[in-house]
Amino acid sequence: MNRRIERVVVVGADAPAWMAAAALQRSLGGAGLQLRVIELPTSIQPVDAYSALPELAGFHHRIGLEEDLLFSLCNAVPIAGQRFSNWSGAAPPFIHGYDRSPPPGAGLGFTQLWIKGRQKGLRTDFENLSLGAVAAKAGRVPMTTQETELRASFGYNIDAGAYSALLRHFTMRGGVASKAATVADVETEGDRISAIILGDGERVEADLFIDASGPRAVLIGRMAGAEFESWREWLPCDRLLVASAKALKPLPAFSQISAFRQGWIGLFPLQDRTAVVAAYDSRQISDQAVLEDLPALASLPIGGEAVVSSLAQGVRRRTWVGNCVAVGESAFSLEPLDAVQLHIAHYCISQLMTLFPVETGTFPEAELYDRTIRRTAINLRDFQFTHYKLNRRFDMPLWDGCRDAAPPETLQRKLDLFAARGRIPLYDDETFQEQAWESLFIGHGLMPQSYDPRVDAVPEQDHIAQMQARLNDIVGLVGTMPLVDDFVVGTELQRQAEATAPG
Repeated sequence: MNRRIERVVVVGADAPAWMAAAALQRSLGGAGLQLRVIELPTSIQPVDAYSALPELAGFHHRIGLEEDLLFSLCNAVPIAGQRFSNWSGAAPPFIHGYDRSPPPGAGLGFTQLWIKGRQKGLRTDFENLSLGAVAAKAGRVPMTTQETELRASFGYNIDAGAYSALLRHFTMRGGVASKAATVADVETEGDRISAIILGDGERVEADLFIDASGPRAVLIGRMAGAEFESWREWLPCDRLLVASAKALKPLPAFSQISAFRQGWIGLFPLQDRTAVVAAYDSRQISDQAVLEDLPALASLPIGGEAVVSSLAQGVRRRTWVGNCVAVGESAFSLEPLDAVQLHIAHYCISQLMTLFPVETGTFPEAELYDRTIRRTAINLRDFQFTHYKLNRRFDMPLWDGCRDAAPPETLQRKLDLFAARGRIPLYDDETFQEQAWESLFIGHGLMPQSYDPRVDAVPEQDHIAQMQARLNDIVGLVGTMPLVDDFVVGTELQRQAEATAPG
């Protein structure tokens, strides 16, 4: 006889495991759910950092984690966007700013006005119409309100080890039981896990098992039908090298992502250091060669040790099998190019909470979870492959191959429609909305041939006036935003004041 889910075991390590446990405890702990975390050995090294999208703030709010702790305990830096350079030959860098999308039905949109204006001789860059991009260039933190039509948000660069420790402390303080262990074996009956056997011999049973073990996929990797589907034909990088450089002063409001002959290198500013990440194709260059080239590629002296790891990009064919649910990089994995590392875990966990099973029976929620996670993974894959597809680095095997590769049909439809008239066909379960795709396409040099014909109904003087008003509004708003260093100091001072306030 079916019964309600009573026992849940999360198997994993680091931030994704504790994010899953925190969300489950917050939502279902009061309903009598018995939750346990089997904490695997960490995969985090001292040089590691997470780069996160603005949506992470919403997750923190839902689990009750105070955001200022990231800045005081995790050396976090607020990030208004990412700056891409050297992807398009001699073309100037561009910034993908973290603008908030306008509400549905908000009109033609300034992209259509800009396209026509450009064809008529307008000389302002597209990113100057982005509040997030202009804030990032100015080193300022977006602090707009709901009453402001123009809005932008900030994401985060976070020390990975400190953030995982913070989540662990926060979750265990909420009463979640945990045990540090390894998984020696997984007992299955049909398509279900009956128990896991830990390294010390303990047999652990549960109604539902959550695999948050990352690429190790210690549970879902053993389930029939959950084989890993590689995306290397589109995303060629299979190695990551992570190191640290000195802190940047003043702190910038963007991460820097620069292409080089065999891959790309990212500079992710933290309060006490700069995380340096190189992603590359091992068929094109060795680990040792990347290490030797790193100071020149980063334009910074590298301090301490560097850590190299393998990178497999792709998705599980099934992400919920029987009573085993994969979250985060156990479900799908991508390179840390567009700050999606924590977002993958956050999104999977959010979908699990929405579809949390009512009973231990047939788990009808699994099919919808599989479909939703796969669509999200494909949309993110397409966004990231766009960087490679639209590159203009010629006579370099990696970049020539990516540019010549046939894109997935889902991306080809976006490329075709945008090239024709500057529109983006969004699919279900998109992470990046229309403004982000427009920034990506135009930043990499894909210019529409035409625009929405309704733009021609706007009188020329009104067209000019709207564009000028937009530019002036952005400059005015950015001028009111705090500099990154001032924001970080102010956040810490506010936290200290609240901690010492009476009552």
